Amino acid sequence: MTQRRDGDTLEARSTSERIKTVEDLIAHIEVDLQVYEVSASEATKWEVASRAPDGTVTVTELHRVWVRLKPRPGPSVRECVELMIAAAAKPIAAAGRAAAPRPRRPAGTHWAVVVISDTHFGRYAWRRSTGHEDYDLDIAEQAVSAAANELLDATEVYRPARRTIALLGDIMHYDTPGGTTSSGTALDRDGRLQKMLEVGTATIIAAITRSAATVPTDVVLVNGNHDEALSWSLHRILIERFRSHKGVTIERDYTSRKYAHWGKNLLGFAHGHRAKAKLSQLMAIEAADLWAACPHREIHTGHFHSSAAQWSKPAETIDGVLVRTAPAICPPDQWTAEAGFVGSRQAMEAFLYDRDHGLTAMHVSPRRTDGRRNTQ
Repeated sequence: MTQRRDGDTLEARSTSERIKTVEDLIAHIEVDLQVYEVSASEATKWEVASRAPDGTVTVTELHRVWVRLKPRPGPSVRECVELMIAAAAKPIAAAGRAAAPRPRRPAGTHWAVVVISDTHFGRYAWRRSTGHEDYDLDIAEQAVSAAANELLDATEVYRPARRTIALLGDIMHYDTPGGTTSSGTALDRDGRLQKMLEVGTATIIAAITRSAATVPTDVVLVNGNHDEALSWSLHRILIERFRSHKGVTIERDYTSRKYAHWGKNLLGFAHGHRAKAKLSQLMAIEAADLWAACPHREIHTGHFHSSAAQWSKPAETIDGVLVRTAPAICPPDQWTAEAGFVGSRQAMEAFLYDRDHGLTAMHVSPRRTDGRRNTQ
């Protein structure tokens, strides 16, 4: 039997007694027909006679089977958005606890900011090919939900007057039905785009719903480089889902950089794949009315979640603004591992800002890979 791959197309050919049909050949090469479909095939048979030394004639039936497989086409952009709407309409089972009917009255002077960045729902990583932890949709759902719940509980201790959930992009691992990033880069991925949308959307909605059960919550979202189109689709879904929710405010602009303030604190949010060295200057221009009034200035970014020094610094001061790079909770996939971008923290973070005095505390929720679970 021979097997070869030409781009995304897979061909297999067999001449034998045992493999008689196209179905037999597909089963033998263990192809997932949820990912691939048959584009062409052929199956023929013939008989070959052979004579033994004693004169006995044996007739053998041989089969030649050939198949060409191509990736199944993914759903259209319209179908993707419809799937996200359907996921948003479902009951939130992952919220972790029953939501109070209304958020409590604000108490205290703290602003809690929970950063959710680079969750990469839909990334596929197998430890035997990467040398690091496994990652798929089920693992992503558990890891992100557990970390978000831990951070919400940790910030709850401060009785914040306000909580912001900052979604910094690359929530979804890929952006197209063909399984590529927004710019067309092919990825190791879970091919079930529909499930990626359902699980990712439901997990984010669950975190927002849980937050709003106790603290007035606003949501800031910027697009990533893996999921630019789906970022804006998710943004629109959140606007519609929480349109009538008195405890949730969804920031409504579709810009790639956002700003928010609380007392004397000015925060910027960006994915970080563009203009990172200029973010502090852009803040001074784009939030000029708040710059002078807010001496405590920080910018939260994601994207560079590798430990390679030339890629990332967890925090650095640029032109008087502290620029933070959020960690990713997902492990490296095969490409990332082969490129050597390994060893980074797998975690999510939350920050507490006092109205007048700036940052007073932060909490890190690491991904548990030793069998222990984050606080639920």
